[in-house]
Amino acid sequence: MKALVVAGLFGAASVAHGQTASNGLSSAAPEPLSARETPAAEGTGQNDRRQMSLVPRVAVESTWTDNVHARGGVEKVADFVTSVSPGLRFTAEGDRLKANVDYSLTRLLHARERSLDRNQNALRALGSLEVADNFAFVDFTGNISQQTVSAFGTRSGSDVTDNQNRTEAALYRVSPYVRGRFGDWSQYEMRYGRTASRTKSNLVNADYDLDDLSLRLASTNQQRVIGWSLDASHQQQDYASGRSYESDRVRAFLTHPFSPQLSVSVIPGWESNNYASQEKESHATFGGQVQWALSERTRFSALLEKRFFGRAYNVNFEHRTPRSAWRFSDSRDASSTPSQAGSFSVGTLYDLYFFQFTSIEPDPARRAQLVNSFLLANGLDGNTSVDLGFLSSSVTLTRRQDASFTLIGLRDTLSFSVSQSETSRLQQVTADTGEDLGNSNYVRQHGLSIVYSRRLSPQSSLSVLGSMSRAAGQQSGAQSSDLRSLNFSLSTKLGPHTTGTLGLRRTLSSGSLSSYSETALRGGLSLQF
Repeated sequence: MKALVVAGLFGAASVAHGQTASNGLSSAAPEPLSARETPAAEGTGQNDRRQMSLVPRVAVESTWTDNVHARGGVEKVADFVTSVSPGLRFTAEGDRLKANVDYSLTRLLHARERSLDRNQNALRALGSLEVADNFAFVDFTGNISQQTVSAFGTRSGSDVTDNQNRTEAALYRVSPYVRGRFGDWSQYEMRYGRTASRTKSNLVNADYDLDDLSLRLASTNQQRVIGWSLDASHQQQDYASGRSYESDRVRAFLTHPFSPQLSVSVIPGWESNNYASQEKESHATFGGQVQWALSERTRFSALLEKRFFGRAYNVNFEHRTPRSAWRFSDSRDASSTPSQAGSFSVGTLYDLYFFQFTSIEPDPARRAQLVNSFLLANGLDGNTSVDLGFLSSSVTLTRRQDASFTLIGLRDTLSFSVSQSETSRLQQVTADTGEDLGNSNYVRQHGLSIVYSRRLSPQSSLSVLGSMSRAAGQQSGAQSSDLRSLNFSLSTKLGPHTTGTLGLRRTLSSGSLSSYSETALRGGLSLQF
């Protein structure tokens, strides 16, 4: 596990997303890479190119809240909370190593309720290392964030408040693979993956380890009358709660390209798993897929399959212009890990701008730096997202719909995202696990987030964030929660590497377990070295 953590921290790349480069979109656009941010080392030979940057930072913020415990009525307690957050961003753009790691450690210090002092880790990382020229590779990812334990529990508008329904969750994955060709008729990829998920929650034990093996064979010329590919996979997942899941699956894709932009596939297959039973059961599968690249900026895809639980599908649409980006997805599938609830999602505010800036900067590492610079210049939090989720220790059936829109003007930026999901159990879950699906057959969630930013001057910007989330279970009167939050933030650049912020937050939470309101004022300084 230690080696896996190190790999996740070091390797990490494009999801962590660094900072930099000019885009010319607006007055808020970041400046080109400065000498300080350009590669720390660069070889003279074209085949020995190494580009790396290491940017440390520190942020200090003080928050006054009238409800540090996130409780209602006479239980409200006011407090001053100071957060000290040193961080480090590592970016690599070499011929062999592509990586982008963003890590920070936040220490929360309370003036009154000192027993609440604690540390919070944050990591976004993803990377790839080419071990042997065009043959052997290693992908690695890492993520640490604060997540909701129960969809029906108390929800918070900030990680500063003390909420037992929030916990730190970490996910690390390392995946070595090889790829090549069998003569002129096919190409192959063989991959092994090891995933480890850990949480600090005492309420739900959702820790697991996942091993997966996959093999893919495909014809080298997909523009033939009939192209083909064959996918085979095996997964073994062990939860700390004692439950283990095993899955085998084989699928063949027979594809007819009507044009270079449009193709249709028929997908016969077979699967065997114990997702819905104690012992493995085998089933035949069948489906179809359409992929349509209407243009370089507009894409549509749809996949429909008949599986052991019924109908599975995944529909995606995306369109971008120099100043806007649109995304939509609708999926239904069995999910054994959080990331499998749908291979496509709107993600965070950072992800939306990362997608939109594709036409400005095709290179992922440089684009990552560009997005972070843009967010910083406009006083936006890249971690902003629609908070839908809860901890689970079993395989689930998830239906999820996501839609998002971003618009960049000369002085204004606007982002809108909406999501809804329904998660149900495939197998009986006992109530003693503590998780939501142990007491309800399903969990329905809805979320909405709107972010507006106005560039007041070349140095200052004002941003407004409004969000709403709602969850309900089988017993709506006893299993529900509702959170509404409104945030105002003023950001000013005080120097070449120093930024000051002032903010106001209002949060209203109601639910079957508890209800509360909170008002908070905050101010802070961040310094990037």
